[in-house]
Amino acid sequence: MCNCYRITPKKGADKGVRAKVSAAAGKLASSLVRPTDPGIVVMADERVEIMRWGFFRSFNPSINNARSDKLAAGMWAEAFRQRRCVIPVAAFFEWGPGLGGRKQAHEFRDPDDDYLWIAGLWEDREGGRCYTMVTTAASPVMAPIHNRMPAVLLADEVPGFLDGSGCWDFQPFGGALAVARCESPLKRPGPPHGIRAFDHGPPADR
Repeated sequence: MCNCYRITPKKGADKGVRAKVSAAAGKLASSLVRPTDPGIVVMADERVEIMRWGFFRSFNPSINNARSDKLAAGMWAEAFRQRRCVIPVAAFFEWGPGLGGRKQAHEFRDPDDDYLWIAGLWEDREGGRCYTMVTTAASPVMAPIHNRMPAVLLADEVPGFLDGSGCWDFQPFGGALAVARCESPLKRPGPPHGIRAFDHGPPADR
């Protein structure tokens, strides 16, 4: 599932949480975030922190995704009840079928070039805090590429997720996503090259 995303400063993010996120993004050594890299999270009190991406366990040093259907019990249960966060993302990447049996990279972002807000969990560990990204079933836009996707929240869902209110069954994302084929962001530093015109997929039913 999602193993790569980008977080960058945003022009016009001059107040509130977006301004804090934009300022923090400017402090990262790289805009491309991969497992074990530092990334940005927003806490319940709108505090913005930089943490390591991936929970550490003896059997896996970087568990960067948490399935939404396994949050109620097991290793994720305590964090889901007590330590929620939101991960701001400028774009995330997924690989699907391509020509000649090769994998094709796709970039997903907000159609208005705002941040996407992805549900997350965090914990303290030796050496500092870390976070993981919640994933859920694919929306119609994602489904042709992969059967799962990050649990993207609508902006008005963020406060309720962070404070634990409401029922969270993590249905596929109900908003619009822009998607385009691109060169793999892992091939070279900087923004992906060769991005085609974005296709604004239809919102999924919730």
